[in-house]
Amino acid sequence: MRILLSIPGHTRTIPMGRFTEKALQQLGHEVHVFNHERNGQVERVREKISFKRFKAYKNQQVLDLAETIKPDLFFTIYGFNHDAATLEKLKQKGIMTVCWWLNDPFDLGYKHIPAHLYDHFFSNSKGTQGVYHHYQVKNCHYLPVGIDPEVHKPGASGEKKYDIVFAGDWHPIREKALTQLVTQFQFVLAGPWKRKIDKDSPLRPYFVNMGYFTPTEMAAFFSQAHIVFNLHTWFGRWSYGVNPRLFEASGCRAFQISDRKEEIQDLYEPGKEIVLYDRLEEIPELLTHYLARPEECDAIAANAYTRTLQQHTYMHRMQELLEVINRS
Repeated sequence: MRILLSIPGHTRTIPMGRFTEKALQQLGHEVHVFNHERNGQVERVREKISFKRFKAYKNQQVLDLAETIKPDLFFTIYGFNHDAATLEKLKQKGIMTVCWWLNDPFDLGYKHIPAHLYDHFFSNSKGTQGVYHHYQVKNCHYLPVGIDPEVHKPGASGEKKYDIVFAGDWHPIREKALTQLVTQFQFVLAGPWKRKIDKDSPLRPYFVNMGYFTPTEMAAFFSQAHIVFNLHTWFGRWSYGVNPRLFEASGCRAFQISDRKEEIQDLYEPGKEIVLYDRLEEIPELLTHYLARPEECDAIAANAYTRTLQQHTYMHRMQELLEVINRS
């Protein structure tokens, strides 16, 4: 199949597009990538002058590329950059259109993009399917992310340098939980929090990186941790939807403690492949228990690693996506 893959700009912080491209190529498909990254100073200036005109300019480039390569499938990650007119023109050319939206449940796609125009719309949250159907999004499917085994992988040495690692974006619930936990446990933190927390925040000394980190850097943190701590930013608001960290930590053969989401029990077996909590008050006891039982942690991490390689890579996700659209 010939695929035109449209990925967001700023791929340093949104790497899923490149993982998807690689997986599709490994499956034997011809993939042409359109990257919305600003191409040079001229495009950056054009964007500042008029974002609306710049968006139209980039969409015309997409249409021109589609006319040249004549893809069977137009596939976009998020789809932030594509307006209704562009999608309609692609469909008029007989090209199937597919979007993979990865911000659910905290930022629903129908609020930002013409989700209802896609032939197939995939979401990282099973619990939001009903919402999309309500807004006339047809052929809506659940598809979480996964790992790239060449990136999300165990460290070569196997050395555990850190007790507990947390890596991720700032959120008030995360700041609250971590501020309490660092008074009792040795954490290592990484993520773009520098401008989000107070200059005298007790969390600052625990950061080894207060900026954006690469997937490779994140994998190194996870591989060196006795425990990877996961806390979804929508904790206490929605009981569904899973973040990429769920899979990435497991791909590094790291032992993970996460808040419970409805989808997780179908992805990993609680107690044997991951440890889950329902309330923040449970976390200290769990951390104390598992820090004292490294062999138990290793066994759970190994089980999760095996499951991840067998079921949760980007190749698995792309196989599932293509099987879904081929059945239509």
